[in-house]
This record gives sequence, C-alpha cells and structure tokens, in this order.
Amino acid sequence: MKQFKYYMLAGLAMMMMLLVGCTEDNSMTEYVGNKEDDKENTTKTDEVIEALQAVPGIYYVTLEDGSKDKEDEDDDDADGRKPASDGQEQKEDKTYYSFYFLQPVDHYHPEAGTYLQHCTLKFKGWDNNVVVYTHGYSMKVNVVDLSKHLEANQLNIEHRYFGESLPEPFEDLTMTYLHADQQACDIHRIVSTLKTHLFTTGKWVSTGTSKDGITTALQAYYSDLNGWSDFDAYVPFCAPFMPGTIYTDGTFSCNDTMPGTYLKDVCGNGYEEGSQEAIAYERLRRIPVLVCTNKLVREKAIAASYQAFPADYSLIVEQFNNKSEMSTGDLTKDLAAFAIQTYYNALFTKFSYVTYTKWAGLVPDLTPLENGTATEEQWDNFMSFYTMDDEKLLKKLDKQPQSEDAVTRGATRSVTEDLWTFLNFRREDKSAPYSIQSFTELGAYDLDYSIVNGTGYLTELECERVNYQFTTQHNYEKIAAEGIYKQDRGKLMTDFRRWTETETTQPIIFVYAYNDPWTGAAISDEAAQKNPMIEKVVDVTATHIDDILNREYYTEESEQAITRALDKFLK
Repeated sequence: MKQFKYYMLAGLAMMMMLLVGCTEDNSMTEYVGNKEDDKENTTKTDEVIEALQAVPGIYYVTLEDGSKDKEDEDDDDADGRKPASDGQEQKEDKTYYSFYFLQPVDHYHPEAGTYLQHCTLKFKGWDNNVVVYTHGYSMKVNVVDLSKHLEANQLNIEHRYFGESLPEPFEDLTMTYLHADQQACDIHRIVSTLKTHLFTTGKWVSTGTSKDGITTALQAYYSDLNGWSDFDAYVPFCAPFMPGTIYTDGTFSCNDTMPGTYLKDVCGNGYEEGSQEAIAYERLRRIPVLVCTNKLVREKAIAASYQAFPADYSLIVEQFNNKSEMSTGDLTKDLAAFAIQTYYNALFTKFSYVTYTKWAGLVPDLTPLENGTATEEQWDNFMSFYTMDDEKLLKKLDKQPQSEDAVTRGATRSVTEDLWTFLNFRREDKSAPYSIQSFTELGAYDLDYSIVNGTGYLTELECERVNYQFTTQHNYEKIAAEGIYKQDRGKLMTDFRRWTETETTQPIIFVYAYNDPWTGAAISDEAAQKNPMIEKVVDVTATHIDDILNREYYTEESEQAITRALDKFLK
C-alpha cells in the first residue's frame, strides 16, 4: 500500500475523539467515518478482513500478496539480510493482512493529535498463539522461525517514525516523540485491543532481533512499570543494551565500548588450539599491531582504507591540515589510526553477519607480510580482506545478500540553514531514527583500540581522538546543544540492566550469538543465573539473526534450550 501523506491524517484527526493516555484503559470512540469506504479498497473481503474492520481503532484493512512486494520478496530478516536456505524447498503462502491502528502522537498528552501506525498480520487461526514482532526499524513481513515453531499468528508492528508510521510530518525533522516509552505504549494499545476483540485464547509472545530485540526487551520493562499483562513471554535475539560512557570530568557520551571490546577479545576466540579458527583469531588480533609496528603493512592498510573510503580519508587529512586538537600532529599517524578504525568496523560486520567458521580460512597469513617476502598477490589479498565488510565477504563466499535501494525524500525548511542541512542529511537516511535514538537513549557501539598500547607508535587515546568525528556522539552533539535530541545520560539502559536482575513479572528469553560483537552488550550472566524470570541462551555458531530452526545458524542444542524455556513460561 502506498504511504499515507501526513496531511491526510490532519483531516482524519478532526473526526476522532481525544484518545486516552498510556494507561490500562484502552477505550476509545470509534472513527465516525464510513467504514464501507475501507471495504471498497480491499483486495478481498473475507472473515479476517471483516473482523479486523470491526475492531475500534483499525483502518484501511487489505489483503496483500507478499510475493509482489519488492521490499520483502527475498524474505530478508530484520536487518535486511537474506537468511541462507536450509535446503528444504517449501512454497510459503505470502499473503498477509495490512492495516493501520490509530495512535496518539504523545501518549501522555493525547491532545497533541493522532497518527496511523502500520501493522501486518499473518493469520493462522483465531485460537492459535500470537507472536508479535516488535520492529525497531521499517517493517518486514516475513514469518520468523519462532512463529513457525509455535504455529502462531504473526503480528508485525512498525516502529514509530519508520516507514509509514509517522507521528509527525516527514518534513518535521526533530522527531519530538521518538522515545522508547512512546513506542511501548503504541505496542500495548494494539496488543491489548486485539486481545480483547479477536485473539482471546492463545498465548502471546513478543520477539525481535537486534534493535527489534531491544524493542521487545523494553516492552517487558515498560509492561512491568505500567502493570500491563499483554505478553506471556518475550524472546529478544541479539539485543545489546549500552549505557554509554560517563567520563571522569562528568561529561557523557552515548559511545559504549562493550561491543568493541568483545570484538577485540572474544569474537573468534576459544577454538581448539591449532585449528583454522584459532590461527585466524591470532592473525586478526595481530593486524592492528602490525599497522603500528610495520611500515609496509601500515602503508598498505592506509592505501586500502583510502580506496574503500576516500571521503572519510579526506576528512582525516582536513582535520590534520586544520591543526585540530583531535589530530596527533603527525599525518601518517592520523591515517594509521583511521586505517585501524576502518579495519575494526569491517571486522565488526564480518563477525555480525557471516558465520566465522566459513571465513576463518580467508584471514591472510601475515608472516610473509612481516618479513618482506610477500608477493603482489598476497598484498592484494591482504588489502582486500582488510576493508572487506559482510556484503563483500558474502559475495566472495558466493552468497551475495540482497540490498534495498536508498530512500530519499524532499523536506521543507523550518530551522536555520546550517541546522536544516544537517538534519536533512540525517533524515534522508532511512535508519536515521535509529541513529537518533542511539544518541538519545539506546547507546551506540564504539571501538576498543587498546591493543595498540605498547606498540610505541599510537596509543588508544590517540586513535579515539582521531576517529571521534565518525562516532554517533560527534554526529549529534552539536544538534543536542541546540535543544534537539536530548540525551538521558544512559539512564534507560542502566535502569533496564539493573531491572533484569530483580524483576519478577516478565518472562524473558535472551538469545545471543557467541561470535556476534553485539553480545558484548548482552544482559549479564549473573542476571540469568539469579533471576528465575530470565533465561539466556548463547549459540556457538549463530550470527546476528533469529533463524533458530536453521541448522546452518543455530545448533540443535540451542533450539532445544529455547524450546525448554518457552515451555517453562508458556505452560
């Protein structure tokens, strides 16, 4: 369905009564427009459509053919990655129901107006369980493995400010109501309404992956705080919880090195001595050290980084030429620090999205590079691997992922020229709401450069300073100074992590992948050990996805552990 223009909502809102705030009372006055108009726009009128149309707050119900959706025809997962085939060719019914739910723009001030939040439903039966995929980005409609396992209906709820779910006009770039508690109230209103009117008998499970998983876990948190009883269990996959950093001088940064430290020290570690994986791990750790200690390796690393990211390279040169306090005062050192950042960022994506055992054999042998006997082909291989991200790696492994075209739209100016230019640049990136939320309350990963300490060439602090301009904190802190995108100084993530240790009402199954850098910001083992409401499963082969039924990603032991936990909480 085509995106609704915000000006349509202005007229629609005039026909609504004021909605209640974010409370357990879910009553509302039904839209007084002619619901027969909705029926005329449907591709097929059936029992499910009629039932959805009769629910207060639901509009524009249609039956969609998912096989015709360009955006979803490849069954991408929550992060736009294409799951590998498990070898079983099955013709899946691609049809689903699309509808829009009327929501307050601000749940605490319903007089602020309303907006329509996009949802989809993959219907299995009125008495079946319901899995709610709590998206943190724009919405996908593929059926996740948890829904298959539970033979459940799957309800997808698009996160506010993504896709078609816009509390404010697309041209309004400030995203005033982009907060986790507002989205939690959105989800609560939809779920409690559907539980009351349609799906009254089955169990309800919330799930999501990565930022979608953060949304899932925070739904449990806010459900406890508000006394909601919408879900019987929550299953967040690969969800990081990063409080950010408060420095000794009291300043705060959303940048958090927990994932970066995990990448440096844990990803790829622990394999049998002498194995391909163990050898690769030692090589991966040595590469940034060689950038500092071996002149030829350093030159090749800088050259590879320039070829991959010429614009960022130019920013480093400009920073040096401007005699910035962020520069070391030595251009070669600055470029070496930039090259190390480039290497770690590429490594982060490789570990996140490609099974380590599949690419460990591609890590180049460093011995000929160190002793000066490397051939031109070996140097080319090193430079290629150095900046190779997950997509390039998958191409090399003949598993090229599907990518979506960038979405850009025009915007009207309502702020100063410089501020508008910056905000417009951010808003045209379809993941901008996530970046903004990372800055304000969810935290953003930062790299750990401590491995260079002791090389006598660069220090950890120098690498951090040189590369600071590429961090989320730097990207938004000037705008925050203008009163836009205010930070909570890590309060939400800190409070959530503490809450997992003592909460007693929300059953949560946290699932992580051992070699996923984001696992560095996982909930603590202590929380899972001490709190009977918390289960934690860490799979040794999985990547940053949720294909628990696919043996290429998740082991049978992990699937069984997840199943046991579900049985524990759902029976």
